[in-house]
This record gives sequence, C-alpha cells and structure tokens, in this order.
Amino acid sequence: MKSAMGTPPSCYINAMDKDDLSNVEFAGKVKMQTFKQFQLERLTKDGTVIPASKLAESKEHELQRVRDFEMAAIDEERHKKTATIAPSSKLNNLPLTRERLEE
Repeated sequence: MKSAMGTPPSCYINAMDKDDLSNVEFAGKVKMQTFKQFQLERLTKDGTVIPASKLAESKEHELQRVRDFEMAAIDEERHKKTATIAPSSKLNNLPLTRERLEE
C-alpha cells in the first residue's frame, strides 16, 4: 500500500528491510493527515474556529436561555398582580435575633 506521495508509509516495511528485523518494536500508529486538516485541528484547539455542530449547539442553548428569561419575566409580572401583601403585624414583629444552640 502506498500513500498519496508514492512512497510507502513508515508503518509498512519494504522487502529489502526484512533482513534486519530481529529487534523491531511497535512504536505506534502513524497519523496521516493533510496540512489543511492539521491547521483546522490547531485552530479548533486554540478556540479560533468553532465547528458547525458546536456552533448550532451553542445557538440552541442561547435561544433556550432567551425563552427561559422571557418566561421568567412573564411569571414575575403575573406574580406581582396576584401576590398578597403580608399583614403589618407580621412585618413589624419579625424575630431579629436567634438564640445560640448549645449542646
């Protein structure tokens, strides 16, 4: 198997190199990517570029926050209209101190 450049990738071995393979160890997979893929990956890690899937997700999250805020504002207005005020005797006789609990 040959790569796009016409030379075999380093994970493949030529027939000429088979004589001296007594001490070969697996070093890992070779990561093959184009410069454009590498550049896009780097920009994504830096936060300069946002993938379209994350952008759509963040847009939906912001729209949900706006809807929640609008619902909270409507609920607050409704509460202001229907809430009853506490009697003045309750407001004037609030317990302002607490006794310390000792064990």
